[in-house]
This record gives sequence, structure tokens and C-alpha cells, in this order.
Amino acid sequence: MRSPKTRKVALLYPASVPWIARCLDGIRRYAREQGGWHLFSSPPTLRGAEESALTLGSMRGWKGDAIIAVSNNERELRNAKRMGIPVVNLAGGLPRSFGVPRVMVNHFQAGRLAADHLLERGLRNLAFFGWQNLWYSDQRRAGFCERAADSGVTATALLRASRSESKQSWTQRIAGLAKWLRGLPRPCGIFAVHDYRAQFVIEACQEAGLRIPDDIAVIGMDNDETICEHTVPSITSIYRNSERVGWEAAALLDRMMQGAPPPREDLLLNSDGIAARQSTDMLYCADTVMQKALDYMRGNLKAQFNVTLIAEHVGVSKRTLEMRFRENLASSPHEYLTKLRVQRAEALMQMSQKITIDTIAVESGFGTTPTFYSAFRKATGKTPASFRRKLADVTLEHKL
Repeated sequence: MRSPKTRKVALLYPASVPWIARCLDGIRRYAREQGGWHLFSSPPTLRGAEESALTLGSMRGWKGDAIIAVSNNERELRNAKRMGIPVVNLAGGLPRSFGVPRVMVNHFQAGRLAADHLLERGLRNLAFFGWQNLWYSDQRRAGFCERAADSGVTATALLRASRSESKQSWTQRIAGLAKWLRGLPRPCGIFAVHDYRAQFVIEACQEAGLRIPDDIAVIGMDNDETICEHTVPSITSIYRNSERVGWEAAALLDRMMQGAPPPREDLLLNSDGIAARQSTDMLYCADTVMQKALDYMRGNLKAQFNVTLIAEHVGVSKRTLEMRFRENLASSPHEYLTKLRVQRAEALMQMSQKITIDTIAVESGFGTTPTFYSAFRKATGKTPASFRRKLADVTLEHKL
């Protein structure tokens, strides 16, 4: 039986970044559902306001019940057991958490998602831009490179040391990155370890005279809308599933407060998708027949047409077109057209809850609502209605 006592839980995090805020949304939702929790939040680091974040070390002697922290401090984590209360860590900078259970997004799977997104656009040159000696960066790069290798592509990488970069001027930082970008084969798809690094790549591309997404396609991670929506062009990014991470961290902490032993392995939650924007809004193909077919598909998504009509438009037989698609995209023309239409439908549903399903079916080229439902469910594993409900739930959580 749950104790009627109010649980005092401290939330310790070092910075005000969107993914942490979304984790807090999940933690608070769990606390509201369970009842009997008192959450105590650390102030984020705000230099101008003279605030400094609380750390695990600074909480020694605190008379609370449990802590959810974001810590990459090895000494703090080693000493956490001496506090005598359950602690869950959300940080992923270190290869392990020294006996403190961790809950986080599956960084390796996120890297594979990034590679998939770029490969689906026909890119055969891939690169990763990240950090040295940070475990989450290593995991994202490993997943990215593994997925690239699965498709016969070798991904290159540029890894920077944060301490070295912090000593450089902005001009020096941009110059080094621009030089690397100029040396990449084009077109090239780059996975930047997080959204600010993606914005950095875009700035360096402008310095190097490279076009986005024509020469360089860029995808980041965290879906920080402050960066992604306000950069020109807007940045494609991977969701961290942060609300779910927060909810699962709180659930784990609850079990530990009730006497359950901490798990030995990290709890890794898969990313919940990609927010596609202008920085990857391009299909690349050296095969001129393929490129013409892809351009026709993208330019006429709303219209009703079949593979035979596409073949006639590009001047080849249906059989030849199907063979070219298999060779270049490992897909049939029909499968790829359906994928484009599903992506269009997802974009429309993200734009507004007011657009009816019938309208979305027509605007994305499926024609009828039953055809749309069937194709959408087969492609995503969700019905359009459940996809919409999830969008609405996430929006509501952000407002609460």
C-alpha cells in the first residue's frame, strides 16, 4: 500500500533547455496522476539573474525523499548512494552512471533515424558533426554510421572538443567548420549532434557559399523550436520523446521509494519521430530519369495518378522505372509515392487540428478517406485519429 505521507522530490537540472522542460512536463504529469508528491525545482543557471543551479553535492543534508537529477559529474554520482535516498539521473554525457539508474532517449536509435531520413532522400554522402568524449554524442554517431553502413555508405565525422572550441573566437570556429564542409562530397547529408550544432552548420555553409538543402542537407536533434523554427532555412530535427522520459523517470523513482531495487541497466526510450523542415526538404538522385520522376511526384501529390502515368511523363517503360527505383531507393514507385503522401498528411495534421480527415485525404492525394486510413495505418502503425490525439496530448502538456 502507498504511504499517505507526502513525498518530497527534488528536480535538479543545470540549464533551461527545451528537452529538460519537456522532461519536467512528464514528471509533473506522473506526480499529478499519483498524488501526494511535492516537487522542488532547482533554479537553472542564469548568470544575469545571479542564480546558480543546485547539484547533487549541494543537497547533502536535505530532508527529502528522492531526487531526479541531470548530472554528468562522476564524483557526485559516485557519492549519491551516501545520501540514503533514491536518485534517478537523466544525463547521458558519461558512459555509465556509477550505480545511479538512468532514464533517457535511445541515442543510438536516434542516430539510425537520422541516417534513415537522409538516405530516404537519396543521399549517398553522409557526415556527422558532434563532440569528443561525450557518450551521447558517441552513441548518436555510432547509430548513424551503422545505419549508413547497412546501405553501403561510409559516413565521415567531425568531432570537436568543447574546451578547445570555447577558447576560439566565433570567426575561428566558423572558419574551421566551413573548411571541413567545403571538402565534403556533394550533395551531402549531415547529422548534427543537436539543434544548435545544426544551426552552426547552416551558418558555416553560408560562409562557405554552400546551399541548403541543395548542396548540404542538415538534421539536428532535440526539436528545439526556438532554434529550428527561427533559423533560415528551418531545421529538421529528431524528437527526444522527453515527456515520456520524464514520466518513466518519475515512475522508476516511485518504485524505488516503495522499496524496489534500482535497475542495473539504463532505461532507454526510442525517439518518437522526426520533425521534417526546410533543411532536408529535397530529393537527390544522380539518375536524371529518377530525379524527373521524383520531381513529378512531389509537384503533383494532390493529383490522382499511377506509376504508368509517371513512366510516360519521364519517357521510360513502367518496368524500367520500377527497376530504377529499386536500384536507387530500394523501393517501388508506388511505395515511395505512398510514403510522400503519408508525410504530407502528417505535416497537415501538425499544422492544425481544424483540418478535417476528409480534407487531409484529398490534399495528400489519397482521394478517399478509407484509402487514406488504410495507407496511413500501414505506414505508421497508427490511425490518423490516434496520431492526432498524440499531437493534442503533447500540446496540452506544454500548456499545463
